[in-house]
Amino acid sequence: MRRVRNKIALITGAGSGVGRATALLFAREGASVVLIGRRLSPLVRLSQEITKSKGIAFPIPGDITDPESVNQIVGSVIKRFKRVDILINNAGIAGKAVQVHETTDEMWNELLDVNLTGAFRMIRAVLPHFIEKGKGVIVNVSSIAGLVGMNHMAAYSVAKGGMIALTRCVAVEYGHLGIRCNCICPGTIETKMTRDYLSYPGRYQGISSLYPMKRIANPEEIAQGILYLASDESSFVTGTVLTIDGGYTAQ
Repeated sequence: MRRVRNKIALITGAGSGVGRATALLFAREGASVVLIGRRLSPLVRLSQEITKSKGIAFPIPGDITDPESVNQIVGSVIKRFKRVDILINNAGIAGKAVQVHETTDEMWNELLDVNLTGAFRMIRAVLPHFIEKGKGVIVNVSSIAGLVGMNHMAAYSVAKGGMIALTRCVAVEYGHLGIRCNCICPGTIETKMTRDYLSYPGRYQGISSLYPMKRIANPEEIAQGILYLASDESSFVTGTVLTIDGGYTAQ
């Protein structure tokens, strides 16, 4: 269907997992994808893979915890493509599993800076360009950890809950300007970030048993939800939270 045909889409955390799956899907659906991440090599490999499939990709290494780097990223995109249409805030880290009283300031600050403040910086940087052209779409990747309490994940959960609140604030503040902002909340996903955690004997089965569908998601399933919210198929959808969790939060 080419649902994002001729769109310029920025994807943070594009080098692996959900970001990589989203980039591949968006490229197949006609978008020029801007691949953003801290390490250049996986972005280059992904860009080459997309190019071989006749897609358009532009790798940009950058650090969303650095305001100057964020401004440089967006500036490079505007210089090359003259505009930006879609922002996917996917970059994130899980951090160490600890109880609240064991969480240091450094742990807390790092989780919030990467998982929440980084998304805020990206949104702040693209909004003037969206406002100028009277249109733009933002999709934030939160988590079910932002909807329910999670043991040993306070900083992560707070950051992801903040992502939901940020989504709603942007939606109500800029909706009249033609700018949409939505959020997805995935459950557990098989990615590089979760691979070690899930590799312990019996761990995958134990986690899967918590979900009514008795399995966990793959990155491509999450990417499909992002695509819907980024496309014109969701043209009257803003400020919403799309939960993609195999029924976990329905229990």
